Amino acid sequence: MADLLTSWAIVVGAGEGSRLGGDRPKAFVGIGDEVMLAHSVRMLDDHPALDGIVLVVPEGWEEPATLLADDLVAGKVAAAVAGGSTRAASVVAGLGAVPDDADLILVHDAARPFATPELVSRVLEALGQADGAVPGVPLTDTVKRVSAGLVVETPDRSQLVAVQTPQGFRADALRRAYAQPAEVLAAATDCASLVEAAGGRVAVVEGDTANLKVTTPDDLAEARRRC
Repeated sequence: MADLLTSWAIVVGAGEGSRLGGDRPKAFVGIGDEVMLAHSVRMLDDHPALDGIVLVVPEGWEEPATLLADDLVAGKVAAAVAGGSTRAASVVAGLGAVPDDADLILVHDAARPFATPELVSRVLEALGQADGAVPGVPLTDTVKRVSAGLVVETPDRSQLVAVQTPQGFRADALRRAYAQPAEVLAAATDCASLVEAAGGRVAVVEGDTANLKVTTPDDLAEARRRC
């Protein structure tokens, strides 16, 4: 399906990365011989199903992001825009730079530098049957729902997954989701939850346990070890 439609990607990398303790935003921290953002840009730019890419970075880092795309010869990068104070605000900024005629939109976190082309393809393919699609991996730990320090429920682990990015959506469904009231946007932890809240159907595809999210110094050390 995705081969017949116009598909764009938004790479969200506007976080300051304070938990990493570095002197620069997380997306521009080095992993191997490149900054973290470069890994996602190269992978998405090389993917044959994608037509364009928008980078969302901290205010003041738009020019370095554009220069990075030039250095990578990433011709699909159409814009680098400043993000907001929340993830939802950053996605809204990215959506503003995606052409109105885009059919499908991927949203990917720059903090996941090891996402693969195969994962992108699975997500895009699932949009033939749903408004959105997310990669999920089975939980290995038992999960407890807790209230006031006491266990309220032990959910059935077989029905739970940990969700990753990239997440993919029909463009109209994603734009409708982000048109919801500010309080709804503020409470969202990912794009899929907003699409769900707006009445959209979200499919789950096979995720990738190697698709590490870099959040803590230990995560960064692991990412650097892989490179």
